[in-house]
Amino acid sequence: MADTTRTVDIDSTIAALQQGLTSVPIEQAIAVIESWQQQLQGTDIAEDLGDLKQALQSGDTTAIAQIMSDLGEDTSESAASATGDIAVKVEQLGELLSQAGQSLM
Repeated sequence: MADTTRTVDIDSTIAALQQGLTSVPIEQAIAVIESWQQQLQGTDIAEDLGDLKQALQSGDTTAIAQIMSDLGEDTSESAASATGDIAVKVEQLGELLSQAGQSLM
């Protein structure tokens, strides 16, 4: 069941990023971030997500851009330890996060 939840979360997160950052209301973005934080608790990515949440709440675009780029790199690196379809989706998510961060710089 946890894998199914992660797949749904990955798919919905990818879809949101593909629509563009400004298409996602901040409240929805924070809810997605909190969901990922719970699933990734105790990892560097979860810590970065906490930083992203704070940057979103404060409106610090420079910090948001840097954190999203970092998250993209970390997510892409974690794809190496995933398998099958999940690995492809995690890699895609990493690329989208990096692109979103770059678009804000």
